[in-house]
Order: sequence, then C-alpha cells, then structure tokens
Amino acid sequence: MSTFPLPLFPLPDVFLFPGMFLPLHIFEPRYRMMLDFCMENGGELGMAPYPKNWIGSGFPPIPEVVGYGHIIQKESLPDGRSNIILEGIGTAEIISLDSTDPFYIAQMVRREHERNKNVSDGLKEKIEELLVLTKRILLAEGAEEDLILKMNQILVHPYPVDFIASLIYFDFKTKQTILETTHLETKADLLKTVLLGLNLSE
Repeated sequence: MSTFPLPLFPLPDVFLFPGMFLPLHIFEPRYRMMLDFCMENGGELGMAPYPKNWIGSGFPPIPEVVGYGHIIQKESLPDGRSNIILEGIGTAEIISLDSTDPFYIAQMVRREHERNKNVSDGLKEKIEELLVLTKRILLAEGAEEDLILKMNQILVHPYPVDFIASLIYFDFKTKQTILETTHLETKADLLKTVLLGLNLSE
C-alpha cells in the first residue's frame, strides 16, 4: 500500500469532488503556512469538510475519506493573504495523521474512481436523467440561462455525477457518502434519490 503526505484544510460544508474547481481565500496564519507547504511539495491539498453546526474547541472532526486536488492558480496579496483555485483530482483515505499543529498533515492512500467512459446505455440514461433534474433545480433557484445551456457539457465530463453533486446543496452526510462512492452507477443512484427529493420539495 503506497501512501503519500497531504495537507488537509478543514472547512464547514466545503467538499472537493473530482473534476470540480474550488476557489479559496487563505487568510489565517496557520493556513498561510499550509499553503506555503503545499506550494513547496507538489501543490496538492485535501479538503476536510465538517458539518456547519459543529460546536467545539480546537480542530473539528474530519472524515476518513476526503477529496483532494491540485492548486492550479495562486494569487498572492500584499498583506500575505492568497486566493487560490483548487482542481479536484480524486479522493483519498486517511491512514494516519502526521501532524495537527499548526495544520493537518496526513498519510493518505489514493482511491480509484470510475470515470464516465465506455459506460452502458443504461448508465448514460441515468446521467441524462440527473442532468434534467439538476436543470430544474437550478432554474427554480434563478440560475442564468447560459449556465443551464452549459450544463449539457456534463454528459461528456469524466466525473459527471461528482460535478452535479458539487453544484447542488444538500445534507452533509449524503454528500460525504456520494464523495466516498467510487462505483459510478451506485453514485448516480444515490444522487438521483437526492435530486428527486429536491424536485418534489420545489
């Protein structure tokens, strides 16, 4: 089992799914140090989400499986803060924590996710159905028509289910389950249940 070290950035309800782009503003001193560490060690960073309603002191609890990505853009501001864009690469499982002070560094194992390539006709139909359900939700939320038209590109996205999951707000536990699921059809079924529920509640 091959492991690799990865800094983890805990934020409430912030998930990094494979194939998504996540803009982040880095301002706390310990996370400025974390960003420096990332830039000196390959530019990879893991997002460790925790529930918004968590109350406690110190570091919040983090899941065993997190999304991780590569920092593809970094804008350094004069006062030491930074704006970055993180591109989701995949998920990884925490094997051990090397450090929690001043920031998390964990030993991780990468997990293989099925991609949207050479899939069955049945799975293609499921992804198309997810797209229709997602468009309805976005239209109800007042999304721009340009965004709705661009949604058709999801059908050829390598991680279409993950990308849709990143766009829609729903409960923490289910979102974490979808992030962790590597089998594409199972992931699609989980997300379909979520989207059907959201459409019925509109």
